[in-house]
Amino acid sequence: MRKLSLSAILVVASTTAAMAQFVAPPGLESATESGLNTVLRNAPRAYEEYFASNNFSNVSPVSISGMQFRLAIGENWRPAGYVGSSWPNAPITFSDYTVTLAKATAGLVTDGEYLSTSPTFASYLSSPVVVRTGSLTIPANSFLADGGATGIHSFGAVIPFTTSYVLNPGDSLVMLIRLSGYGATGTPLNAFFASRSFANGVTDAISSTVSASAASPSAFSSPVFVQFVPEPATMALLGLGAVGLLRRRK
Repeated sequence: MRKLSLSAILVVASTTAAMAQFVAPPGLESATESGLNTVLRNAPRAYEEYFASNNFSNVSPVSISGMQFRLAIGENWRPAGYVGSSWPNAPITFSDYTVTLAKATAGLVTDGEYLSTSPTFASYLSSPVVVRTGSLTIPANSFLADGGATGIHSFGAVIPFTTSYVLNPGDSLVMLIRLSGYGATGTPLNAFFASRSFANGVTDAISSTVSASAASPSAFSSPVFVQFVPEPATMALLGLGAVGLLRRRK
């Protein structure tokens, strides 16, 4: 039986860990997508996004410990008057940034989209788990416009969870974000984050511009691209599993 060197084991583990991150919804945004600033905004907002089960058909059972957004394609992310190639140009702090993950209710799964802005955000959540709550600070320059004037940019800072969420293959997912806003005076202009059009049976979104605590949405919204980050223990196990497979090869 061939033995693996430590360097080979580290390469396998790190590669598997990188692969373990996954993005939903599928596909890439087009140059016509203007992006969405709701998820990291200076004013209070509530935002809910539905991901159908087909987003995760190839995902192994995983405990999610964080998530990431990326700036909208090309120059679409840039608010008028903003100078620079990264965002924000100063740290921003939310006094509260609460994220809840849940399975979609049977009705939402059947409809494949939000048919109306009623009755409530909570009415679409099945077995909800509050994965993070409390203050959140985003350091300066956490989001890079490294895709150039027309390309797709890298995902930015990880928004960490304090409670992991277990996602199994074929699960649907609903993400509810309630944010306090980071303040309108003397703070960075609102950037726009990568989004796409809704697609029945794939993804959809609703939001409220009334307040972070609004019970019901006030409008339909655009689904944002989210990169979900598995907890380190999950990635380590995936890496060891890959090493085990290699050890069995002669």
